[in-house]
Amino acid sequence: MRGVLITNGFFWSTKFDELADMLVRSANERGVDLTKMENSGCLVDTGLTTFPGLRGRPDFVILWDKDVMLAEFFEQQGVPVFNSSRTIALCDDKRKTHLALMSCGLPMPRTIFAPMTYDNIGFTDHVFLKRVSDRLGFPLVVKEAFGSFGKQVYLVNNKTELYSLFGLNAKGKKHGTPTLGSNQILFQEYIACSKGKDVRLQVVGSDVIGAMLRESQTDFRANVSSGGEAHAYEPDDDEIWLAKQAAHAVGADFAGVDLLFGEEGMLVCEVNSNAHFKSLLQATGVNTADEIMNHIIRICNRR
Repeated sequence: MRGVLITNGFFWSTKFDELADMLVRSANERGVDLTKMENSGCLVDTGLTTFPGLRGRPDFVILWDKDVMLAEFFEQQGVPVFNSSRTIALCDDKRKTHLALMSCGLPMPRTIFAPMTYDNIGFTDHVFLKRVSDRLGFPLVVKEAFGSFGKQVYLVNNKTELYSLFGLNAKGKKHGTPTLGSNQILFQEYIACSKGKDVRLQVVGSDVIGAMLRESQTDFRANVSSGGEAHAYEPDDDEIWLAKQAAHAVGADFAGVDLLFGEEGMLVCEVNSNAHFKSLLQATGVNTADEIMNHIIRICNRR
């Protein structure tokens, strides 16, 4: 069995490289020839039905990236992609994630989307900010729809802080440089009882293979990359069910599902299609790469 692991040719970090190597090593231990390749070396070419840069047709592709167009290209050629282009698109855009969760009736923080605008126009009318704050109250959370590792996430405590993100003073007049321009944005209610902590559950196939509690003493975000610490966590049946349902809502073969501690139960915060799993390995001893490869081999053998 031969597979290709696609990474991004324009972004590199030690963490990404370590995870890719773990997947390749896990594949090789199972007799699977998994080759790493950058998306820049495998261009989508609508004039070709072959696979440029590859040694023939792969049995599967792991898209360890967010290149949705490349994923669709492989899928149109009948090559199974893990995760699928649909899953990657739903998870990459947090607004689409919440629409998918809403369609399945899953609990999540109340979420409001900023209205769509154009990059060359921006927000010329900010009346929607008052509507958002009237509905959610303060403090509230502002997120850019595209972002990872807890970045592009802001906790705002009052009208002044909210308006300043958009380069406005409290009266709605231009004042300074906006932190947020015409970026796709969503606003969420602040879950105070989950300040600085959440639970990451790793789902592979139809199972939760491991979970960790992430806690930060210095930030309202619990991400390890933002200074949080991770510890092994034993999820209860309701948490396991919720994580599996969230992964199913976006059609994920594998995903990291982040849950917040709500006053009346757990809430789905995010679903990550390419969740980093080294912290989970360190906290629990569970090797997600092994579980992902076992899942892919089972799927491919059924075809």
